[in-house]
Amino acid sequence: MLPGGSLLEYNDSQSGQFSLGISYEHEQLDRAKYEDRFIPNYNKERTNNSSLTIITSYGVTDHFSITAFFPFRYILNQKVLFRGQNPNMYNGGKYFRESYGLGDVLLQARIQKNVFNETPLVLGIGIKLSNGKINMTDEFGDRISDNLQVGTGTVDPILSIYSSKDIKNLVLSGGVFTRISNGENIYGYQYGNEIQTLINLDYIENPLLYGGLQFSHLLATRDYYEYGKISRDRGGENYFMTGKIGTKATDNLDFELTLQLPLYQKLNESQLVSPFIIQFGSLFRFEK
Repeated sequence: MLPGGSLLEYNDSQSGQFSLGISYEHEQLDRAKYEDRFIPNYNKERTNNSSLTIITSYGVTDHFSITAFFPFRYILNQKVLFRGQNPNMYNGGKYFRESYGLGDVLLQARIQKNVFNETPLVLGIGIKLSNGKINMTDEFGDRISDNLQVGTGTVDPILSIYSSKDIKNLVLSGGVFTRISNGENIYGYQYGNEIQTLINLDYIENPLLYGGLQFSHLLATRDYYEYGKISRDRGGENYFMTGKIGTKATDNLDFELTLQLPLYQKLNESQLVSPFIIQFGSLFRFEK
């Protein structure tokens, strides 16, 4: 999913209108899983992954908008090493790795067209830039793993399609979002492709307090390192359920809180997973 949560999934722009959003997301990956079953986490490894994303959007026309996502990320990984696991810490002990800074910026153009009895259809096309750092090191000067870096090192295309339908005091919506990998970075690491399908059901009778549920499926193909070797700690299939509650504080200001829970996961070999992901977002629409 694009950074920013469901507040930015819709295209409600108006010609000449500027919107500014902010989104904070946090997850702690501390449970070890092999494919679809939990396994012991012998090294007591965990990764705290936090991001603060600033979102700007401008309506060029009532049916065409441009959006930019600026994610500021902080990643902290820690584990207990056994004797001999790391030559820099031969006797073992707590080992920390962290990275922080501006991650890869996303730029997206969205076009809305009404089809089938005035049902809005939003098409998005964009790119993920390669500006995020991918050379962060640990305390010994060794480069940390690619999946702990704030950037990916490649420019990748982003595609999306989204639609919604009002049903009395409910809104039924759904979409597909995908990122297509564009080769290896300078260290020979290639991230897999990602495609996410989602469906939402939102209750909007009372604008002061609204809520909804989302069911989503995320498929990530395998990563590769050293120009072709299979990476075994990323990728697979994930099914999620997300609860949402929000309020429209004013005509121009929204606040929203979401909690995402995994329903089923079939991962590529062994990976760390999170029991939940929490996100808080706000969106302000400036007067034209």
